[in-house]
Amino acid sequence: MNDQGRMQYGQINVSVANLYLQPQYRSEVVSQALLGEKCTIVQSDRNFSKIVLEDGYEGWLSDHQWVKSSEGIHNTERVRARVRARVRAHFIQIFEKPDFQSRPVRDAVIGTQLEILAEEQEWFRVLLPDGKTGYAAQRGFGPFPAVSRAAIGELAFEFYGYPYQWGGRSPKGFDCSGFVQTVFALLNIKLPRDASMQYREATPLSSDPQRAEIGDLCFFAEQPGKISHVGIALGDGKIIHARGMVGVNSLYKGAAEFRQDLADTFVEVRTCFR
Repeated sequence: MNDQGRMQYGQINVSVANLYLQPQYRSEVVSQALLGEKCTIVQSDRNFSKIVLEDGYEGWLSDHQWVKSSEGIHNTERVRARVRARVRAHFIQIFEKPDFQSRPVRDAVIGTQLEILAEEQEWFRVLLPDGKTGYAAQRGFGPFPAVSRAAIGELAFEFYGYPYQWGGRSPKGFDCSGFVQTVFALLNIKLPRDASMQYREATPLSSDPQRAEIGDLCFFAEQPGKISHVGIALGDGKIIHARGMVGVNSLYKGAAEFRQDLADTFVEVRTCFR
């Protein structure tokens, strides 16, 4: 809050911003926020601010990576009135001019929503959170599939081989729950941030991983009663998950992708589709 006790709001001003456990760069990264995401500022400490994102997650963010906003995270009426487009390519650059040879001014990742000021041939002129404008090629935008189990699997496979990053929730690096949250968010399905939170919100289905359908969630615990990992079911006992990198493993003994450590720590199949 500011000195008058009024709530202060912000918007993320870089493509992917790290949220830290403590107000310092050497602290643990707990999550990430994407360009244009709104947040509430709850505390300041030197060159960092403690923020709360729209999914309720909080952490410390560098003051060099957000700008003030007059709109709170739940103030959506003005946002609806604007022309916005969602980035469909995994990565895009935003340029000073409608020319790939001009100077870049920002980058953005899949799922980022940008405000469109105008269309110029094959370019969008976009407004950035700090008030600057730039040009993004229209080919980097496009529709996402309708919600279905198959669409969850297809989107998840788009990130196959992408690296693991603790606290990551973008193509620049995912952790297990950040990967799940991102894939579902691309279909406008809101999930909480951490694996344990996703476990509590999802509906229990089975203790047999082979009963999981595509798009269900498989949960794991290295310690009893403490969910520590999550993956997206692909059917036949297989999951796609972020561990080292986004990849596929099986919980069916005898399968080529079988991992004993996953079988040993498996807890339950839960779903967000019921």
